[in-house]
Amino acid sequence: MKKIVFVVGFLRKNSFNRSLAKLAEAALQDKAKVEYIQADAVPFLNQDIEFPAPEAVAKVRNTIKEADALWIFSPEYNYNIPGALKNLLDWLSRPLVANDPERMTVVVGKKVTICGVGGKNKTASVRERLVDMLTFMRMELVSGAGYGFALPPAAFATGTWEVEQEVVDAINKQAAELLAALE
Repeated sequence: MKKIVFVVGFLRKNSFNRSLAKLAEAALQDKAKVEYIQADAVPFLNQDIEFPAPEAVAKVRNTIKEADALWIFSPEYNYNIPGALKNLLDWLSRPLVANDPERMTVVVGKKVTICGVGGKNKTASVRERLVDMLTFMRMELVSGAGYGFALPPAAFATGTWEVEQEVVDAINKQAAELLAALE
């Protein structure tokens, strides 16, 4: 069975993007094993502590190394990548061995797909920036810029989201695309 690592780019326990991840987990049920990595699981990137990698970084790298793919769920902060997610990706972009001219990482060649839920922009800006960053990291994008969804205004006011069927259908489609890319 394939293993897919989920990274939720928002730290709030009951975030809307975590709800999106739970939909994806349901779409992958009995088709792939899912494991979550918290975006805040690693310290701030600091080259003074890069080699040897801190234990938390080594643990995340090992989890990703053993996975077949990553699925990133991200909101959009000021049209950009949330800080904790950016920091995690920065660590993953760093070479495993100091002064490695090939700059090998655990994500080179790894398949990745992205999606997010947010405001009217449907996380388009953050997904665009993630495409740039993940391409630079030499990852293999599945579904291009992924899928973005807009929350109804009431969801921001109440903190609850009644997920529309079109969102469920899109997540099911994205899960199928990712699984097909892993065959």
